[in-house]
Amino acid sequence: MSENRTKLVVLICEEALENIVVSELLAAGAKGYTVCDARGRGNRGVRDARWLLSSNVRIEMLCNEPVASHILDMVETKYSANYGLVIYMVDAKVNRGGEF
Repeated sequence: MSENRTKLVVLICEEALENIVVSELLAAGAKGYTVCDARGRGNRGVRDARWLLSSNVRIEMLCNEPVASHILDMVETKYSANYGLVIYMVDAKVNRGGEF
């Protein structure tokens, strides 16, 4: 498998972590990111954006495999013990105006 494959990295975390982590994601090699509010239920219970202190965000980045792996390791190491979060990566095929 080529190391230049594009990956979609998805970080779902407490809203309080957004301002802390986005500059580190860029420093780790992400060229940009998208953030949106997130709601749902998981092993920590229901996360509902109506409650200010329990709001979650979903941060998504497209990057190459080495950068994606580095981001996963960095977030897990620095933040998983103190924040509610889920981070994962999946293969992505990017279409920038052409055909797949």
